[in-house]
Amino acid sequence: MNGNQLDMVESLHRTGVKPQQIEAALHEKFPGVQPALENFLAGNGFMFYTRESDTDDRTEEIFFCHNKSHKMWRAFPEVLMIDTAYNTNMYDWPLVQFIGVTSTSKLFCIATTFVIRERQRNFT
Repeated sequence: MNGNQLDMVESLHRTGVKPQQIEAALHEKFPGVQPALENFLAGNGFMFYTRESDTDDRTEEIFFCHNKSHKMWRAFPEVLMIDTAYNTNMYDWPLVQFIGVTSTSKLFCIATTFVIRERQRNFT
């Protein structure tokens, strides 16, 4: 995102505009803009996947995993824990973390996802 786009996001956020409405306004004013989080993930060694709503272009979930975490999971695939935290971020989206365990009982984060609402399809 460029400076004008970031200024627009900050301005809308300060005035209390909901994230989904900010995203819609960005896409209307700057067609094809990539959201800041996706831009960050793409430039910092993360694999990520987003899913949009069936009815519009709103993002309903974003799943991301760092390449190093993926390699760790491939080395230690035996134990996988899934932990969900509720209402702990500014968007009130459930945060889901996928945690692995090494052979020496050390925990490591495999991946993280934010989902807009809990539905089976979001967790599958």
